[in-house]
Amino acid sequence: MKNNSHGGNIYKKAKELGIDETQILDYSANISPLGLPEHIREAIIAAIDGTINYPDPECTELRSAIGIQDGVDPECISCGNGGADMLYRLAFGLKPQKVLLPVPAFVEYEEAMTAAGAQMVYYPMDEQLLIGEDFIDRITPDIDLIIICNPNNPTGLLTRRDMIIQVLKKAREMQCMVMIDECFLEICREEADYTVKPFIREYENLMILKSFTKLYAIPGVRLGYLLSGNPKVIEKVNRAGQAWSVSYIAQCAGVAALGHPEYKGAVIETVENELNFMKEELGKLPIKLYDGKANYLFFRTPGMTDLDKRLEPYGIMIRNCSNYVNLGDDYWRVAVKAHEDNLRLIEALKEIFHI
Repeated sequence: MKNNSHGGNIYKKAKELGIDETQILDYSANISPLGLPEHIREAIIAAIDGTINYPDPECTELRSAIGIQDGVDPECISCGNGGADMLYRLAFGLKPQKVLLPVPAFVEYEEAMTAAGAQMVYYPMDEQLLIGEDFIDRITPDIDLIIICNPNNPTGLLTRRDMIIQVLKKAREMQCMVMIDECFLEICREEADYTVKPFIREYENLMILKSFTKLYAIPGVRLGYLLSGNPKVIEKVNRAGQAWSVSYIAQCAGVAALGHPEYKGAVIETVENELNFMKEELGKLPIKLYDGKANYLFFRTPGMTDLDKRLEPYGIMIRNCSNYVNLGDDYWRVAVKAHEDNLRLIEALKEIFHI
């Protein structure tokens, strides 16, 4: 069985603590604080009878809805069983030999790429955990693929769009593909200033990873997609996945999600308000807090490597980031949740730090 190195495994933690999973306040998974929208719940229930038939293997209606939202042609879209599925499809479809990755970064990138035989080339980010101008010099002819997470996971920090355009230009000269993970960007108020969706036709070496998981609070449904203006990329990614990989229920949930843009606006506003609140409160603690823009916050507790264990008696589960390349045992990530939950986390942390 694959070793699960991600957050969100409340079932395992509940078993370890000898309690029911409903008693755990999970801050390790970054899901919309507004929870499952009613319109998606209704769509899932209504879709049950349709499961008697195989789902549309081309996800026609779903790709059309995505195209309208993202401003791209449906043929530029490949849908799959979550963002992680799209990563593996990309890895096995394109089969890059060398992958350049700024670190720290989401561990699934390395797991997917190395599973397909790729060699990882790490670029350690600077002291502020940002990509420096020298990153361009690391794009050499032997690099087949570059992966940039924007905003970064786990830091929540954004990479400027002009920097990504520089990367795309240099990569194009080197005949190198670039994948930008924007799964968390749509939850940021600054999305329009940072997304590179408008450039997928201009740069055939550009791919963008997207997911329904975080914004719409449906990690259990599994629905993600990849954008590319390069028909060969879409063909290879599609061929690398199994047939009917997106269930009928997932397709209906996706279409319903995109039909109610007001929910996205509500999530952005809620996350922005709670993010500011949590930054103010966490800033009172003896920690190093990073100014992230996503629906999670990243911080360091110098010398304290057991914060997750100290929070367990409070029924709170957070993400230890020690398995990220370039990070130590005293780095942590916490989600932005509903206000009453955030108060509970803050109060627990204040007790632990004797504030």
